[in-house]
Amino acid sequence: MAYQVKLENFDGPLDLLLFLIQENEIDVYDIPVALITGQYLEYIEVMQSLDLEVGGDFLLMAATLVRIKAKMLLPRRLAEDEEALEDPREELVKRLVEYRQFKEAATVLGGHEDSQVDVFFRPASESYLDEEVSPEDIVDEIKLDINLWDLIRAFKGVLDREGDELARTIERESITIEEKMDEIMFQLKDNEGMFFKDLFQTGKGRSIIVVTFLALLELIRQRQLEVQQSGTLGDIWLVEQNK
Repeated sequence: MAYQVKLENFDGPLDLLLFLIQENEIDVYDIPVALITGQYLEYIEVMQSLDLEVGGDFLLMAATLVRIKAKMLLPRRLAEDEEALEDPREELVKRLVEYRQFKEAATVLGGHEDSQVDVFFRPASESYLDEEVSPEDIVDEIKLDINLWDLIRAFKGVLDREGDELARTIERESITIEEKMDEIMFQLKDNEGMFFKDLFQTGKGRSIIVVTFLALLELIRQRQLEVQQSGTLGDIWLVEQNK
């Protein structure tokens, strides 16, 4: 698929780890590395299935998690020195705590800034391939009350729901992102909104599911859609902008 989105300037590996920790209601000082490593690798796989460009920092974090997991599986009696007895998670926990504090401070400062200035948005483009906006800029421009990981989590839920059926599906139809965008907006035209999961019809095949998700991202970027969530891990609700 030629349509690609870069993630490195939007959310990094520490953002994903913090999201998983919050999703699992885990104490950051006592991370179950095996669980988090498995889920982290699953998200990387989903990102790659969407042709989202997975930067080297994501892969480096994956290697770090696997290394920590391996160390924690070693019997403690094999440790030959005091350093080997240290918790292998310690450095990662320190980075996560510092990053979370920095992110919270940035959110507070950003709120003060927004309250002092008027915000003007550029009108939506007629096409996602206009000269001013490249596909690589899509995710950078998305402004959500929920973050990208919430959307990827919901998308992962769609893939899990389809399960082995995706592998057995014979895909007979092809649709472009622009066509899917029009289809989504038509579905919303006479409705107050719709649930994220209802965008994805069963038995349509992986390529249709991927195109649907990318079309949703583009509609959000163009501010034709608003995305709402009732609470952490709640259902995602889509409404037409200013409807």
